[in-house]
Amino acid sequence: MTGQITGFGYAVPVTVVLVAIALVVGLALAVSFYLTVGWSVYRSVHDTRRDSVRDDLRGELLARLFGDDPEWETWVGELSGVEREVVESLLDDHLRELDGDDADRLRELGDALAIPERASRRLADGDEFERLHALTWLTLLRRPEPYLAADFRPRSPRERAAAARLCIETGAAPAAVAVAILLADGDEELPVFGQDTLYRAAREAPSAFLTTASEHYRTWSTALLVQVLTVTGHIDTSVRTGDLAWLTAALEGDEPAVRAAAARALGAFGWRRPLRDRVFLERATADPSPKVRAAVYEMLADWGDETAVSVLMHALVSEDDRRALLRGTRALVAHDGVDGEAGRVFGDAWAWSSEHAAYDRRVNRGSERVVT
Repeated sequence: MTGQITGFGYAVPVTVVLVAIALVVGLALAVSFYLTVGWSVYRSVHDTRRDSVRDDLRGELLARLFGDDPEWETWVGELSGVEREVVESLLDDHLRELDGDDADRLRELGDALAIPERASRRLADGDEFERLHALTWLTLLRRPEPYLAADFRPRSPRERAAAARLCIETGAAPAAVAVAILLADGDEELPVFGQDTLYRAAREAPSAFLTTASEHYRTWSTALLVQVLTVTGHIDTSVRTGDLAWLTAALEGDEPAVRAAAARALGAFGWRRPLRDRVFLERATADPSPKVRAAVYEMLADWGDETAVSVLMHALVSEDDRRALLRGTRALVAHDGVDGEAGRVFGDAWAWSSEHAAYDRRVNRGSERVVT
């Protein structure tokens, strides 16, 4: 007896239901297939048209750029929709390669294409991709006005990075403002582009960067704090203002990744006398994590003063982790003035580190000869 499905007062054979389902699925697959093929054909035709005019448009763009009067407005008015797309793509490429007066002249083409106006609309109504696209164009064109006039607040780490880079590249706001934008939300780590932007902002406004870190580092996620510590280790070490107590506090924090990053950051600030307390240094070299101890060894070698080298050598004598020992001896080998007794004390680790240091010096001398 054939099974039936009953519902709403009707009894329908299972076979009929299965046939109906098969028809619906088949129809959906057929529609999907034709849509995919149709879209592929459209994109192929569109890309072919773009490629066919790209070389001619590049030649025309460069001729106008280096001619007496580019007359961008007139030229843009004569372009078709596809040609405008290609010209915008060429503009993007060349703005990333040119600078000086040539770049300034080329940016006027962006105005003729109404890119700043469209960027303003995207900042107001677009999704994240469109907002990022708008911020990128405003940075390339050095046109911060639509961003400054818009009621726009970055909503993600990527948007904060793009907005901060716009401020730095165009001078729309001081570097200290860019630091504040990047570190406004301490929950999420920055993308690579954002960390690079933070580095640039910190180099321009180191005091503001260090003050922000000192006030807010406790509230940041581990990932973001490690990024900030990494940037701290690469800013100008001649900065004489800014509280570094947060760095020493981070060196004694809960997370090994934070402690290691703090040690690497402190390597750039050994000239600050309050940091060179022997008790503090001996406590740092006794860290339970081998990775942290290795970072501390490199920090002490970077400092290079008598106390730091003494603490480092005493710590390496009792080091039982091979990787930490090698990193420590390599750092110590790079330090001038260490006597030959170190080779006898540290044995194979010292020999290996010395051999690699000698090889690096030979390679560097060879590179210098090639350059000269």
